[in-house]
Amino acid sequence: MKSVRQAVVREVTKTTVPKIHFSVVEVDIPSAGPGQVLVKVHACGLSLVRQKILNEIFTGSNAESFPCGQEVSGVVERIGEGVTHVRAGDDVVGLLPLDSPVSGCGEYCIFNEYDLVKKPKMLSHADAAGGLGDCVRAYTALHYQARICSGDTVLIIDGASGFGLCAMQITRQWGAKVIATVNSAAEKSFIEAVIPNCAGHVIEMGKTSAILVSSVMEETGGLGVDVVVDNGVRMYTNEEDCNLPSERRKFTTPHKHDVISCLGVAGKWVTQQSDLQLDPPDSQALFMRGASVNFLFDAAWTLSYAQQGRYQHILQEVVDKLDHGQIKCKVIKTVTIEDVPAELSNLENNRMGKIVMTA
Repeated sequence: MKSVRQAVVREVTKTTVPKIHFSVVEVDIPSAGPGQVLVKVHACGLSLVRQKILNEIFTGSNAESFPCGQEVSGVVERIGEGVTHVRAGDDVVGLLPLDSPVSGCGEYCIFNEYDLVKKPKMLSHADAAGGLGDCVRAYTALHYQARICSGDTVLIIDGASGFGLCAMQITRQWGAKVIATVNSAAEKSFIEAVIPNCAGHVIEMGKTSAILVSSVMEETGGLGVDVVVDNGVRMYTNEEDCNLPSERRKFTTPHKHDVISCLGVAGKWVTQQSDLQLDPPDSQALFMRGASVNFLFDAAWTLSYAQQGRYQHILQEVVDKLDHGQIKCKVIKTVTIEDVPAELSNLENNRMGKIVMTA
């Protein structure tokens, strides 16, 4: 069968970022072991996983290539011994663990029984795969980490992204006020087309994040927000450190000082910056606000089964909301498996919506 894999062709150094090569390869169709399900893939949402995280997960395996794609919707082909949750022929949707040896961007993949749920008939495979991963990440950030409630104010960085759109919609449904940032007028118009009546709460940062703090304070009457959910932050200010590969950004990204300055008393910062460094002044600023920092890594749900019941609840609730139109994911393009390598190579430039591979 065909499957998409990624491999490092240039390692990271102090002055360069790792160069990743994506390719379509032929591999054997996997077989379902006890407690496992063989799924014929109908759609897979495209997303990137930082190579540093994959290296950490596959430490000691001497892997030369890594799987691509985790957000899968398809049909159960075969079930392994002991599986009772689904049966052959069922439409299902789920997220593959990052340590899965099989790519979601392929013709078949293997799931553990409790990593997927049944897909409603009226929900298309493309919409299910396009919305599931971002919704699970948003649900994890807002419910389990930020614990938002009605009346809170939530700042979401990069609101036009697939994750940002899901997070904005969930925030509003739970009765909280949402403020989002965008990089351009096109991104702002994109959000308005998906989520009506939100134009007044979108901050267009353009080429600089300098207006972020002042705009947030104006919007909140000088109180700051209860929650910030970022999409990565810049960490340095001196010229030498700003030239590090990790600090080079194609699009405007707020500095960690700006994010902290936006927080109100007892605020919560949910960050996707895995290597975040807090200097003593940063810690002092957080301390004086009684604020906290949470690291958003939703893949932890499937890397450990300590919270399996909670994870199943999240999957089922997300799928129900997608089915009933309570959360709208915006699939901007569907591609074939042959086109996936080119799309993944350019995915960092896609700022709006979701790209999905379909069979």
